Amino acid sequence: MAINVKDPQFGAAGDGSRDDAPAIQAAINYAKSLQANPFAQYKATVYFPAGYYLINSSINLTGAGGIWLVGDGGPYLNTIILGNTGNRPMFDFTGSSQSGCENFTFLPSSASAPSTLGVQFALSSTGGLNCGIKRCYFQMTDVPTANGGFGSIGLLNVRSEEFYIHECLIRANVPLVMSYAANITYTGVNYTATSNFQTVTAGSGSMGVTSINGTSLQTLEKRQPAVVLNGTNSFNFQGYMSRLSTANGTNETAILCLNSTINLKIHATIESFSRLLQVRDTGFAYNQLDIISANSTAPTTELIDVTNCIVTSLRARIGLPNASERANRTVLYHAPASNGTQQVAGIVQNSEIDCYDITNNNQIITQALLKKSANMVFNTGRPFEKKGGKIRQLTNNRVSAGTLGALTTATIFQFQEARLTSTTANNSGYYRINIDGVLKAGGYGSGAAATLCFEAQIVVNQKFDGTLDPISITTVILDQSVTNPSYLNVNGMVLDLTFSGGIGRVTLVPRVSGSGTGEAVYYEGSAEIQSDFFVNDPVPL
Repeated sequence: MAINVKDPQFGAAGDGSRDDAPAIQAAINYAKSLQANPFAQYKATVYFPAGYYLINSSINLTGAGGIWLVGDGGPYLNTIILGNTGNRPMFDFTGSSQSGCENFTFLPSSASAPSTLGVQFALSSTGGLNCGIKRCYFQMTDVPTANGGFGSIGLLNVRSEEFYIHECLIRANVPLVMSYAANITYTGVNYTATSNFQTVTAGSGSMGVTSINGTSLQTLEKRQPAVVLNGTNSFNFQGYMSRLSTANGTNETAILCLNSTINLKIHATIESFSRLLQVRDTGFAYNQLDIISANSTAPTTELIDVTNCIVTSLRARIGLPNASERANRTVLYHAPASNGTQQVAGIVQNSEIDCYDITNNNQIITQALLKKSANMVFNTGRPFEKKGGKIRQLTNNRVSAGTLGALTTATIFQFQEARLTSTTANNSGYYRINIDGVLKAGGYGSGAAATLCFEAQIVVNQKFDGTLDPISITTVILDQSVTNPSYLNVNGMVLDLTFSGGIGRVTLVPRVSGSGTGEAVYYEGSAEIQSDFFVNDPVPL
């Protein structure tokens, strides 16, 4: 059954000057009074013809069971709600189930108390399930001190589960806040969600199963994240996040996760934010990130910050199409502990990180976090994994060693040191490097070729003061094949390990004989490294 707010019995004007809240509320109350049709999902649809509807008080949709509000024509500038409700929501769906709205534009009024909160859904004693909103447009204003430091909020959801947002554009200081408790607190923000009409359920509880599709979230300035998730689970987002302006504020985080976050799935393009996601001191489990990051013209932060968090089963695929935005940005970051001289509190395990745009593995994960990681795969330009306490290259490394008659030293493995160079305390440890390689002489078109297969182990201990013991190298020749040894033969090699500028380098000089001057000589193989230093793990480069 469709109820028209402009029908004479309700009398909404939609002219933008008269307060239409009483007329709209009368239509809503009439819809609530109707008996539910047992064969229909919704008991009533409340229709708003195109127009500007000024409301000086929140529309009370609390406790509704199957009330659906429908604007006219589409999401942009057709049915406009001009909110003059201050810090109270324009539409309050607290305690409602199977209810929601579509085809509305929400704008703060230019009157005495412009709205700083668009639409609110929350759990109460009367309900809070299976609600949603679609094809709506929110254009809030920049009011940084409103709502306990949040500023303007487009859409707020407190424990209203099985919730969806489809095909919306939300512009506000914080476009979307989802919380498992009425109170939300973090640096600069202390906010408690309330309703004028019902008591929002106290305490904390499940905040799960949210589906967001085809939606754009845009912040006003650099004041707050595009999404604040406080204790959510099963949150799915497909869409776009960006900022309208960056003139004011210092926030760089697009998605902020507070308390435990489980089964988060983000498939998005995120523009202008330097940091894609930050998790604050909590658990982060079974989450999937498929994100393209672009148009952060001067990025100053890491991409994903999991400082002090327990991260498990993370699948992150990050694209950085603009080359100018790749330098010096760590993909998975943990802040150092005690100026980098102590182990970090965070843990990451059973996870896989993809970022092929990163060419330096030092940027894929913080070394101190790698130390506290297990069962990890990093798919970069030079992929590697950490399993069973060993860090292993996942691709063959093919390196030229010159030609017969003009042999050169080949660097066959490099890694960022784990040892600390800034302290002489807690600095002892060891490196154990295993090389599995092939030395080959002769090109693809050569009439003769020689091949030598070998394994090598290199071990070096470091004392607490940072000095190194003599390096121990063991080489085992596994097999050898030669077509014409008088023309070309590989007899062995000399391996070495050196350190310079914080980089460890394994080098190889082949031993090749014969008359085939000019024949190419090269190494091909892989390496793994094991270590035990107090703070960091080495990173293969």
